[in-house]
Amino acid sequence: MFKYFLFSFFIVLLFSCRSVKETVVPKEVVNISEGKLYKNLEANELDYRSLYAKKVDVSIQINGKENKLKGVLKIERDSFIWMSVTAPLGIEVARILLTSDSVKFVDSYNKKYLLTDYDFFYNEFGIRLGFTCIQRILTNAYLNLDDCNQINLKSGKFKFEKTDKDYVLSTVQKKALNRKLKKFFKKKRKNKDFALVLQKLHIEPDYFRPYKLTLEDLEEDMRVSANYSHFKTYENKIFPEKLAFELFFEDNEIKLELKFTRLEFNINVVPNLRIPSKYKNILPEN
Repeated sequence: MFKYFLFSFFIVLLFSCRSVKETVVPKEVVNISEGKLYKNLEANELDYRSLYAKKVDVSIQINGKENKLKGVLKIERDSFIWMSVTAPLGIEVARILLTSDSVKFVDSYNKKYLLTDYDFFYNEFGIRLGFTCIQRILTNAYLNLDDCNQINLKSGKFKFEKTDKDYVLSTVQKKALNRKLKKFFKKKRKNKDFALVLQKLHIEPDYFRPYKLTLEDLEEDMRVSANYSHFKTYENKIFPEKLAFELFFEDNEIKLELKFTRLEFNINVVPNLRIPSKYKNILPEN
């Protein structure tokens, strides 16, 4: 997948207990129909009003160099996603607030801010990604990038297969490049109007949750993946303890891991984000 498509997807992913027990890993994959798989996906989605991760261990590796941070994540379903990230000494370095129609980001370290909408991701990076997609990524829900609002995949676009360890849904599509991406490839002496993108989703067969999502440009050495692991039961709700994201493009490798050590559901959560008057806008003024 082309560089900016993957990079933007990864950036989105970056921005993003009481009784706990390890969920048993299945030993056998049962034969089911494609239609049954879709029904099981819908029936086993996380049922929640809000999610509060009071303590998140954040690890970021860029070409082998690792930085460790702490975070707090709040999600009120279909309303907002809020996250604060702090350095080891407790100094906040960034804060983000996503709503259904707005993106607000404060870079406390560099004293900058961003106020925009979701068209920003397409205009800058060539990817159409909205609030619902990001919410589904962070809550381990089934994700179809073509229409994040629908779980019903019965459109003939996806190939369904059963392996010896999971169920797999995959599709290959041509994605039109925007103006900036065309210009990017021209600099590399490539005249491209489309990218050939493979989307593959691996489903865990015991509790029917996605545990791996990959996007890959079949013509370029670029791909991104999201991995969900260490599924546990928090307050009778199954959720992965770890979310790991990887981005590969050209000779670069970026890895992000989020580990939830305190997680609660259905409590009151409130977002708070203030932009100091001295901070500068990341986007250039018109």
